[in-house]
Amino acid sequence: MRVSIRDTCSDCLGETGTLRVNRDLFGYIYGKIDRDLRVRQHIDRIRGESINICIFLVGHEPGFGGSFTQAQATRVQHAIDLTREIYAQANLGVRKIYWRYIGTDKAGPYLSVNSSGATDLTDAFSGPNDGIDVFWVQTVSDAGGWSNSKGPCDKDGKGRTGAVLEVTSGSDDFKGVLMAHEVGHYLTLKHANAITNVMGVDSNNDGIGELNSTSRDITSSQRNKMLDSCWVRSPC
Repeated sequence: MRVSIRDTCSDCLGETGTLRVNRDLFGYIYGKIDRDLRVRQHIDRIRGESINICIFLVGHEPGFGGSFTQAQATRVQHAIDLTREIYAQANLGVRKIYWRYIGTDKAGPYLSVNSSGATDLTDAFSGPNDGIDVFWVQTVSDAGGWSNSKGPCDKDGKGRTGAVLEVTSGSDDFKGVLMAHEVGHYLTLKHANAITNVMGVDSNNDGIGELNSTSRDITSSQRNKMLDSCWVRSPC
């Protein structure tokens, strides 16, 4: 059965009226990205079991007057799109993208964070309750990003209630792998034993996974764990 863009936007995303594919169906509000957007596949994915994500741009100001640049926002969209491609292997869509920002008046302590600062950031801010919070900061001093393995379903709980990622280093594709990796942790996944896997490998047992831009595979066992997460929304 074919389902229209308009029906999908209404049924799954709560968007009606004058619609734009990039903005309303994909959620890319900061312009086009350098990736092919496959509308039919995207509709099929987000109408099935899916997660919602709330993106925080830390240090952003309207008109990009803060420390978060428009080029960085475009890279974040690229990362979301590659995460969607990776998660398609698990038959898991990334449906709704909520966009939030933390202005310069409140972002100061969080522009550059370590593991402890990442926890403080997720304690201080949270988005809609049906979406996993993903914070993009300028630098993460002790890793590329941080997230709990099996993130809490209650954002009011103590501890790290979201994923925190660095926006300034690595290629656009690497940022997508990093996002899929850290959100994968939130969806209960632990480090794997292969660099080709999206969860990477922790060869020195320091708790930090090793990844590269080709770390994209998802196993059937990982798929089952992801789909069993409390953050997975029902088909729409």
